[in-house]
Amino acid sequence: MKKEGLVDFLLLILIFSFLLGYFNPHLLLSQTITTGGDTGSHYYTAVYLKEVLLPKGKIMGWIQGNYAGFPLFYHYFPLPFLLMVLLSLVLPMTIAFKLVSVLGIFLLPLCVYITFRLLKYNFPIPILGALFTLPFLFMEANSMWGANIPSTLAGEFSYGIGISLLFLFLGTLYAGIQEKKWVVLNAFLVFLLGLSHGYAVIFSGVIGSYFLFTKKSFWENFKYLFQVFGLGFLLLGFWIIPFLANLPWVTEYVTRWHISSIFEVFPKILWPGMGLTILALILNHADRRSWYFLYQMGLCFFLYLVSPYIGMLDIRFVPIFQIFIAIFGATFLLSFLEEIKVKEVLAAITFIIVILWTNSNVTYIRHWISWNYTGYEGKAAWPLFKKINDYLRQSKGGRVVYEHSPLNNTFGTERAFESLPFFAGRKTLEGLYMQSSISSPFIFYLQSEVSKVCSGPFPQYQYTSLNVPSAVPKLKIFNVTQYIVRTPEAKKSVAQAKAFKLEKKFDDYEIYRLTTNDGHYVVPLSFQPVMLKTQNWKKDFYLWFRNNQINDLYLTKDPLPNRLTAESLDNLPRIPIPIKEAKISEEVKEGEISFTTNLPGHPHLIKVSYHPNWQVEGAEKIYLVSPSLMLVFPKQSQVRLFFGKTIYNYLGEFFSFTGLLLIFLKAFLPKRTKI
Repeated sequence: MKKEGLVDFLLLILIFSFLLGYFNPHLLLSQTITTGGDTGSHYYTAVYLKEVLLPKGKIMGWIQGNYAGFPLFYHYFPLPFLLMVLLSLVLPMTIAFKLVSVLGIFLLPLCVYITFRLLKYNFPIPILGALFTLPFLFMEANSMWGANIPSTLAGEFSYGIGISLLFLFLGTLYAGIQEKKWVVLNAFLVFLLGLSHGYAVIFSGVIGSYFLFTKKSFWENFKYLFQVFGLGFLLLGFWIIPFLANLPWVTEYVTRWHISSIFEVFPKILWPGMGLTILALILNHADRRSWYFLYQMGLCFFLYLVSPYIGMLDIRFVPIFQIFIAIFGATFLLSFLEEIKVKEVLAAITFIIVILWTNSNVTYIRHWISWNYTGYEGKAAWPLFKKINDYLRQSKGGRVVYEHSPLNNTFGTERAFESLPFFAGRKTLEGLYMQSSISSPFIFYLQSEVSKVCSGPFPQYQYTSLNVPSAVPKLKIFNVTQYIVRTPEAKKSVAQAKAFKLEKKFDDYEIYRLTTNDGHYVVPLSFQPVMLKTQNWKKDFYLWFRNNQINDLYLTKDPLPNRLTAESLDNLPRIPIPIKEAKISEEVKEGEISFTTNLPGHPHLIKVSYHPNWQVEGAEKIYLVSPSLMLVFPKQSQVRLFFGKTIYNYLGEFFSFTGLLLIFLKAFLPKRTKI
């Protein structure tokens, strides 16, 4: 037994060594800012959590840098970033970020190994299961679905961490429910899954549902699962309750993902594992553990089919299925274990075969790893990128918009300018967490007007083509004062917009100033706002924005003090407001906006995204106004808006406190179940 444990240990070390052969420790430990795909936009999030939110005692809060401001971590997953901050207490943040970004990759083999051990599979099945994760991890058929190395390099490290923990939960729940132990441990894993990724915690419920398909132990299992998931969701309350309550204030991304070939789901590198999995299901169909795996695979397929109808992204369930078909093949040995005399040799030979097979199917991964972890500073275009950011840092005014272009990838990622808040200390519009903001559809429409290439990420919205003159009034709404241009086509279009003036050239990049915008975030309206009677304000406000119906006339969906209403966008009452000289001074901070005005009672537009957590002092209420911004009617000369807590935040915190209290009491009360 000791010899088998030693073989397991050595092979796990060799698996990690194989991974480190690709993830060069020299790169991981170099003090450069990681880039590549979405990854380059995540770094500022970790820094913001450490330097702004946590010093205020917050994990979730408002960030002004992207999307005209949005609620950070209300609709994204904080655990990886909390780990980065924790690790940055002993290491530079640049290195802490890199190590956590690859954590899910290194965790998956270990978690699968532990799960096979917890399911009481004998040697060498657990270590073979760990080995069989390698073909999945190095699968190059897709880079956006999640959990494999290409997806992680593209920025999906939260999903990767969550799925690794999910496969650990697969084993701990099985062992816990069989032996009626580990209630707190499994509840804590549910808590970690929730903070890692939504699809991981959703599938944890799928795993748990397996144990309800029994007559003999139904109520006993139900009680156990109720304790685990009940306690887990109580602990998660501070995050999950605001998440659920604020779903009306996100931008939905629900679509049937286009899969062009069956080989994207079943690529060549997975074929040996698939073959062994089919063989294992045939040979070991009577083993109840086989049914446990088969149930999960079946539910993956079912959830993939129904996801678009229940508001979920179908493709997120495919990697879970792929991991199952990759690792379950290790159990084909079950029927032959007693006959195999040299199991240690078999494990070693299998290791060599898996490594050779995996290596033979890898093409671009090593280059991508190098690209990401040499960082922004390691790119030939870094001096140019730094010059642009240094110039913008010295400039004054409102937000900076930029032409979306694949050519920006020369800096390390085509999303490089999303990090202007970090590199230049300037606010921009586009960002990474596009579902977290109600401003996203409008901002991506603007992107289509100021860019030769449009990403158009939301299929439910229509976009347009490059037309900078048409974008001018919309840019003013979002308080844009500068525009970074890259392509000749965009330069030609901006030259036709008289409102823009060329300010600075940096090689192929040009920076223009929008001369018709003074850069203020708080402005008095020239016309009375109008309440639009609408059943779908997101759709109608988007039509208003897209069809150039702006003309300084703003819409809201709530009753206004002026009682102006409109039945549709066709006949909007246009009533000017007599206005004397406005004297407004403003201060915009992270999570707080204060201003003084000489126009009490006058409607003031605040060019920051609306969210129900915004609260106001010095005005009756905050109105959501088209396209997605805030409006107040000051009652006095001094007004302060701040991003605070609502009843849902307090309720969630109460749930989390209750969960911690239950764990404390469980530690001192007579134990009816083992923990």
